[in-house]
Amino acid sequence: MTQEAPTPGTATEDPNAGASPPATPFGMRGVGKHALIYGFGVLLTKAASFLMLPVYTRYLTPADYGVMALIEMALDLISIVAGAQLVLGVFRFYHKADTEAERSAVVSTSLLALAASYGFVGVVTFLLADPLSVLVFRSDVHGGLVRIASGSLAFQSLIIVPLAYARVRDLSVLYVAASAARLVLSLGLAVLFLVGLGWGVRGVFMASLITNIVVGTGLAIWVLRAVGTSFSRAVTRDLLRYGIPLVVTQLAAFTLTFADRFFLQAAADEAVVGLYNLAYQFGFLLAVIGFTPFEQVWSPKRFEIVKRHDRDAILSQGFRYLNLVLLPVGVGIALFTEDVLRLVATPPFFSAADVVPIILIAYVLQSWTMVQDIGILVKERTGYVTVATWTAAGVALIAYWVLIPRYLAWGAAYATVLAFAVRYGLTYLFSQRLFPVRYEWGSVLRIAAFSIVTAVVSIALPPLPLAVAVPARLALFVVYCLAVWRFAGLSAAERTAIRNLLRTLTASVRTRLAVSARGS
Repeated sequence: MTQEAPTPGTATEDPNAGASPPATPFGMRGVGKHALIYGFGVLLTKAASFLMLPVYTRYLTPADYGVMALIEMALDLISIVAGAQLVLGVFRFYHKADTEAERSAVVSTSLLALAASYGFVGVVTFLLADPLSVLVFRSDVHGGLVRIASGSLAFQSLIIVPLAYARVRDLSVLYVAASAARLVLSLGLAVLFLVGLGWGVRGVFMASLITNIVVGTGLAIWVLRAVGTSFSRAVTRDLLRYGIPLVVTQLAAFTLTFADRFFLQAAADEAVVGLYNLAYQFGFLLAVIGFTPFEQVWSPKRFEIVKRHDRDAILSQGFRYLNLVLLPVGVGIALFTEDVLRLVATPPFFSAADVVPIILIAYVLQSWTMVQDIGILVKERTGYVTVATWTAAGVALIAYWVLIPRYLAWGAAYATVLAFAVRYGLTYLFSQRLFPVRYEWGSVLRIAAFSIVTAVVSIALPPLPLAVAVPARLALFVVYCLAVWRFAGLSAAERTAIRNLLRTLTASVRTRLAVSARGS
């Protein structure tokens, strides 16, 4: 039987109350170190995913890709109901707790509660698989695929809570190692089932199910050994109070991100959905390469930063550093998506590149939203996030209804940008009213301007052979990077820090290559 754990300490209303003046500068270097480790893991994941593109585009049709996307989106929606957003409370209440016992209670309670919730919802989804298939596809033909996916859902919490614990403890190496193990197992099984056994979409879902069972069980055992199995009703109440508005918000965020696929299916067919979903993968690529490594460290760390008197300078610096990575990565994706598809995919998938630049704009706005909502979160007024996101979702639904039947994927992409812009504007406004932060916008807007100009020039280039297109776009990207370096407003100290970081990374890569060469 589990024991009632201590209740985490209650923070004062003003996060700066009682804070002492910072005796030493905030450790941005530590943020950068862990972000680089997370970035390595993200690059590994995306590299493996792109290596799988030739497999997927040869063993799956655009319609298969669309079926897979629609089932995954339906399960994503169900996972929101299961409480996916409650895990964000781990970051808030872990740092809010006063003792190690209280912090352990936050983690173990989150894991046990979400495991029960996800397990229950997974069973219900399994039992209702055929009606769910009818709802999504107007036929029960894909009910078997839904049942396999429901098993993956049931074990999902055993992965997300341990990974959140690794992040909050700055265990970036362990986080990346666990993610890499999950990736290797999933892709290996997918190749076996898809190529070796010819199972098609069913093989992809089976690979995900087995991976979640194996990796989730291992991670859950590790966490429970580290923090124990205490269960706190007080922590549960805090998680629900903090997280339920975010659950409601995530339903609206789902509408913003995925509802356009269902409108596309109604206006066209699964093949159009598949191509649009492939284009969206490049938008996700910006999120996972340009934003996620930074966010993995910054999201929990900023609750520590707000206790300092120099919080504005640090938060503004962090936002600027984010954009020094986010926007150049976005430009790189916009420039080379078409060429990548011509290299790794088959011709039926090439047109997915057309709407990628528009989708990238939406994901820049999303990244800004997730960084500049700090005032709402630190004041624990997450209802404001709900208001902003549902307002944006309403705008999205109207725009989808008006634009998608006429313009299909282009209409979906432009509607998404409009809705993301509304959400960002409202979130920024609410956050600044609750907890004002003075951001330095000059350098960020200059980088954004350079990014837009570079993307427009690339789009204006005439069709070129691949052997000419790649060098031309590479030269354009180099010019863009030089402009950012020269005019982005970097201080001398920041330029020196970036040079030292690049030297360190180069030396590390050379060392690893040398070790690998000796080992071979």
